Amino acid sequence: MGIPARLSASAAVAPLPIITPFDHHLTAELVTLLPPTVSDQHWLCHALDASINTQKIALESLKSTTIGDALYRQESSRKSIEEYLDDGSIKLLDSCNEVLEKIQVIQEFVKSLKVVSHLLHQGKCEPSPITSARARNMLEETCDVMERRMSEDMKNHKSRSGWSSLKKLSSKKKLAPYGSAKNQDMGELGEILKGSKDVASMVFQILGLALSSKSSKHSLITSQYKPIITSSWSRSLRELQNQVERENDHQEGEKRSPAMLSELQQTMALVGELRRKNHIGATRQREAVEELDRSCGKLEDEIRILEKRVRDLYRHLVSIRMALLGILSQP
Repeated sequence: MGIPARLSASAAVAPLPIITPFDHHLTAELVTLLPPTVSDQHWLCHALDASINTQKIALESLKSTTIGDALYRQESSRKSIEEYLDDGSIKLLDSCNEVLEKIQVIQEFVKSLKVVSHLLHQGKCEPSPITSARARNMLEETCDVMERRMSEDMKNHKSRSGWSSLKKLSSKKKLAPYGSAKNQDMGELGEILKGSKDVASMVFQILGLALSSKSSKHSLITSQYKPIITSSWSRSLRELQNQVERENDHQEGEKRSPAMLSELQQTMALVGELRRKNHIGATRQREAVEELDRSCGKLEDEIRILEKRVRDLYRHLVSIRMALLGILSQP
């Protein structure tokens, strides 16, 4: 029996996008981050580890013979390298420094709170009026400094390119799937640099939310963001971003973001309670001071762990930049 004419005359089927080893690896890393729990320190560490692993893969690929000198000499590869060095790399390093600045602010905040807690915690005895007044003045001054520095950061980060590097992509036209004729010019190296950059940018933006003391809807990538490459990893990245947005969704005017690090939320709540001294009794004040002391200890440990990973990610970003500069310097 012959094939029906209407079936034999059907249009040619478009080839499926090429699944590269990098695509497979990055997709697997992103899937492990679903669903996101941005306020959880363990999830944030997991996200940082995923980005660090992705940078390691990118760095290994740059040194790998599978890409080789011939690939480096391709015009598309040189173009991808130059774009990464001129734009992406600098923004990533700036974003990383902004996160480290937030970490420093919180560390100084916690250090001052521990002094306040020590002044107010006198065991079963009430602190003297002079000591109590000193502690409360220090508490108010510490909170004012924290709020001022965080407010300055919120104003500045919009004008800094690092925080909006992915958001700007929303205005670009969505390209064809990686591996298609229209997008073939990006090449394997271009995909590796693009993927490693986008994941690091996303992680820095999420950390910016988690380490902010105030609510901000402007820190997230807008829902209109369209990935440059329609690959498995870009779809997974988009899904992760959408879920983070939903988790961070909050009512207009809320002071605290749901994405704020949970231990930071707890510390800020206790600080707020102590500042309302006229609304709590002496017994509750002692309890709140003890809770604040414990919360500061936990927050200090969590921030230290996050800082270590952020600095590790920074070192990998610098290593990739140096490797790319070395490639371009080759004759």
